[in-house]
Amino acid sequence: MKFLFVATVRSHIGQFHMPLIRALKAEGHTVHAAYRDNSADKKGLDLSAIDRVFEVPFERSPYKPGNLLAYRKLKAILDNGDYDITHCHTPMGAVITRLAAGRARKRGAKVFYTAHGFHFYRGASKLNWALYYPVEKLLSGRTDTLITINREDHDLALSRRFAAKRIVRIDGVGVELDRFRAVTEAERAAARAELGFSEGQTVLLYAADLSKRKNQPMLFRALARLKDRCPNLLLLLPGQPILQAEYEAQCAQLGISGQVRFLGYRRDIDRLLAACDCVVSSSRQEGLPINLIEAAARGKYIIATDVRGNADVVRQSGFGTLVALNDDEAMAAAIQAFFSSGCPGNAGTSAVSVYDQGAIIEQLKEIYGI
Repeated sequence: MKFLFVATVRSHIGQFHMPLIRALKAEGHTVHAAYRDNSADKKGLDLSAIDRVFEVPFERSPYKPGNLLAYRKLKAILDNGDYDITHCHTPMGAVITRLAAGRARKRGAKVFYTAHGFHFYRGASKLNWALYYPVEKLLSGRTDTLITINREDHDLALSRRFAAKRIVRIDGVGVELDRFRAVTEAERAAARAELGFSEGQTVLLYAADLSKRKNQPMLFRALARLKDRCPNLLLLLPGQPILQAEYEAQCAQLGISGQVRFLGYRRDIDRLLAACDCVVSSSRQEGLPINLIEAAARGKYIIATDVRGNADVVRQSGFGTLVALNDDEAMAAAIQAFFSSGCPGNAGTSAVSVYDQGAIIEQLKEIYGI
């Protein structure tokens, strides 16, 4: 079979879909991809298994005129590519794909769309619902299979009668559970020594881009509440430094600069997880957060906002605490309770087997019908 994977940016394919693509290639299928190249933002991603790549000038904002050119270019690719399956991801990549795929679908091609978290969700603004819900509802009629990755999105698509021919739910894109496994005390000690953490420090980790959606200021306010009660807390923030200058200024104003380390984009999250004591998330919304799945697989306690995606993982693992979004007092109390408990670890790891990468790939192949 011949596949086309589409996403707004290259890094989405590189971070989340290459294991599936390599599995398809190993079985003799042809795989092409279309995206905007953002290699400079996230380096070190290996996409060499893809047979052919098309540069398409997608823009994240629906109001950017570049998306008109992206539509024309993608339509030509779909009209002439003779693809059996086009699998689209990310909001703008998926919108443009489904608009452009009309002729290809009439010819018998199938369009699959994985919603990695609808922009309309419990707690989202009225503007989000007004902008994004009608578009997704309309384009569901141009979708052969809609794949959701959390319960809230799946239930919404069903209850709102989205018109996709088939609506299914899977547990995300999968995690390498052989790589992200429970950490032994010896591995933890070695990782901490390598990274320069003392045994007296309690290390919190939030692996996420420094962005409004990931909402790191909630953690800064929580740490400010704890700086006298728990002076040995250290928060690690690996991720794209989108708002780093602004966040550094906030930390300085709160008097917690010495307790926060901005690490930039990293490719060694498994090592950081080995060294940390607890994983935190202040996110406003998620699809199904890989950072928390990897944390649970490593046996790390999770303290996260009670929002879509986060809640799925914490409840599945049974090893964490959920706090209300933007309730920094509750976040501080949960961190202090963990701090006072002696930092338990290595519980709940067996419950994350549903997120195994190999199992997810097999589910997707079954959904493709191959």
